[in-house]
Amino acid sequence: MQSIPSAPRKLYVELATLCNLRCAMCVKHSAGWECAEALMDRRTFEALAPVFPHLDTLNMNGVGESMLHPELASFIVFARARVPQECSIGFQSNGMLLTPLLADRLMGAGLDRICFSVDSPDPDELGRFRAGSELGRVARAFAMMREAVARPGSRPLSLGAQTVVNAQTHAALPDMVAWCADRDAEFVIVSHVLPYNAADADQSLYVPVSRRCLDFYREWEKVFDAEGLDVSHSYQAFYAVFRTPQQQRQVDIILAMKEEAQRRGLQFSLPNVMRVDFERMERVRESFARAAEVARKRGVRLDLPEISAREPRECPFVSEPSMFVACDGALAPCYFLWHSYSAWPAGQEIRVRQRRFGAVPQDDPLAVWNGEGFTRFRDEARNEEFARCGDCSVAPCDHVQGFPGLFEKDCYGQTVPCGICPWSGGGFACLQ
Repeated sequence: MQSIPSAPRKLYVELATLCNLRCAMCVKHSAGWECAEALMDRRTFEALAPVFPHLDTLNMNGVGESMLHPELASFIVFARARVPQECSIGFQSNGMLLTPLLADRLMGAGLDRICFSVDSPDPDELGRFRAGSELGRVARAFAMMREAVARPGSRPLSLGAQTVVNAQTHAALPDMVAWCADRDAEFVIVSHVLPYNAADADQSLYVPVSRRCLDFYREWEKVFDAEGLDVSHSYQAFYAVFRTPQQQRQVDIILAMKEEAQRRGLQFSLPNVMRVDFERMERVRESFARAAEVARKRGVRLDLPEISAREPRECPFVSEPSMFVACDGALAPCYFLWHSYSAWPAGQEIRVRQRRFGAVPQDDPLAVWNGEGFTRFRDEARNEEFARCGDCSVAPCDHVQGFPGLFEKDCYGQTVPCGICPWSGGGFACLQ
């Protein structure tokens, strides 16, 4: 088994749950959101000092807007004096609160990475998705950071953008990348939207069914086509009381497909795959390819999400050992379990409960990291022996749905909810 480091290398610190915008896709609109509006106490931030010498990355943002914290610059000064010289300190922002003075203070404090939220190059569309955001002011935020970097004595700055794509915006992604390149962005991080209510579920372009199951289905779709059978009629054929010869042949193929899936070790659900909009997937793939070409030509690093769940799974927060600190000091293992909320990742509700292993300043963060609970969580997540809920026809079942009872273990007996987590499939991204 891979050795576990005695300290996290990446630390995500939520300085605020307050925000100056009202973004439609924000988790704070979730029915299950339970977090109070607050700013992180200085004593809580300074209690993380034992972790700082071990870090290669410190990201100082969470659900809220970090620039609302009046001690943001001084927190960066405190951290910079304690992290290794090569450690990157940064955060994500909507950019609306940036001023030339604050940009200078942030650079003087030791900031070396920042990305701004830009979901569309169209001002009206951006305003609809991020109520209160103004494209012109985001553009000025890029300019202010570049001006601050140009001043004598400033450290280098990695400047980029993060965008959330959905059914309405993915076609404009190439234009959005070009807009960011025009403002000297070095990188663009793209994430699918995670729907926090039923009405927005269809806006998510991420397909939780694994790519290997989709490929398996497309193989067998050719078998149906070769015999003049329509795979969409499988339900009628399978449940017909008196089958026609054609229906019986369709059932025989379905049973053969099931046996082949078992031989390959696939947890395969024909109903799940039949609900996938392959034409939309192809359109998204084309949008991503065009955006990647724009990024290549303009010298922008483009981080694109998976369109369907990857296999093998890989949790970025376990492979790059990470700790998440909520605004109240709670210590959590990953983005998915940072807070408590409701989500609708596949059109059905799941209720996520914060996985809290301790809290600062009450607990020593390194002792929590090396404690039995946190260590066991990382081991289970790394072993990947959890269920693949996106490939299962009964998911989300009451094992992972989070109600009426809280999640305890999945149907494989694993105590990590990684099977229902969209991050492990590669569809969701953040500043890392």
